[in-house]
Amino acid sequence: MQSRPATLALVVLALCFLVVPRLVTPDSGAFLGPPSAVTRSTQAVQTSQAQPEALALGAAAGLLAVEPAQASLLYDEILPVSYGVAFATIWGIVLGFVLLRLQEAFPE
Repeated sequence: MQSRPATLALVVLALCFLVVPRLVTPDSGAFLGPPSAVTRSTQAVQTSQAQPEALALGAAAGLLAVEPAQASLLYDEILPVSYGVAFATIWGIVLGFVLLRLQEAFPE
């Protein structure tokens, strides 16, 4: 009975050893190469020419787009989520005790 989980674990481990090296090699296509010199120089020119007015307007637009906190946020989002988390936690504790009692009732 104990050979099945050990065999399954060994098969999964062997698959990981076969797949991971193929993903990590540079020519696998899983990762992008470093940016070229042209891209770096273009980025340097773009950042050096940024106008302070444009930065200020961008920051102001971001701050103005933020909606104010609503009074119903507490009742619409925060409390239902907290009730769900509290219920799931208590239900998990109850199920844990039930499983513990079942293990004691039917020893192997």
